[in-house]
Amino acid sequence: MKLESPTAKPFSFYEFSQIFADVGNRGRKQDQPASQSQSESECSVPTASDRPQGRPRQFDADAVLEAALQYFWHNGIRTTTRQLEQAVGVSQSSIYNAFGSKSDLLDRVLGVYAVRVEQQVIDPLNRADCGLDGINRFFADHYRWATQHGQNGCLLINLMAEDGGLDPMIARHAQRYRNRIRTALRDALERAARAGETFACDIDSRTELLMCLVLGFNISARAGASRTTMNRMLQSVQDQTRGWRLNRS
Repeated sequence: MKLESPTAKPFSFYEFSQIFADVGNRGRKQDQPASQSQSESECSVPTASDRPQGRPRQFDADAVLEAALQYFWHNGIRTTTRQLEQAVGVSQSSIYNAFGSKSDLLDRVLGVYAVRVEQQVIDPLNRADCGLDGINRFFADHYRWATQHGQNGCLLINLMAEDGGLDPMIARHAQRYRNRIRTALRDALERAARAGETFACDIDSRTELLMCLVLGFNISARAGASRTTMNRMLQSVQDQTRGWRLNRS
């Protein structure tokens, strides 16, 4: 006997709407929390006091920065993390946790260095009333800065020469440092011109000449030039500025 499949009766628009309404109601009932207290416990977020705390730092970060600064100044950028560990007396893991990578540590060190050289070498030049005398004092201060405690030259200029501009972080610090010195030297020459100490012409070329002397001065110190040689270079700077004076008496 041949079975005939019953003909399906199509749903009306009203029946369709009822079906969707029932499904939606069932879904909302399932999504509702069993109780308010259960919902709050599941959605609660731990506060900072609830989170596990790390071990307290067992060293002075400023002392580590100072030791790292001196080590970089004496040994250059090719210092290894293992050497830094021995120099600063802190483990590699502690250095990493406190400062990040060796590059991050050097970034912090150069920031500290820039503040010091600004205060001890550049600021006195900016405050000098007599421009040419201020320039002479700047080079004398720079000489003491570059040779104090057995140092050989300026840390930033040394790293710039050693790295060759390959590291963007060192290049950024070095560029900022050179710009500060260049601006201070130019301002001093302009003050000297306004005060009638020297001619107002050739300020730019004189500024660049002084910048070359700054770089050459530090590279010579880094190369191990004797104190006699460094004193002769310092005297040559003073001779140059004396030649720029209108009144040489």
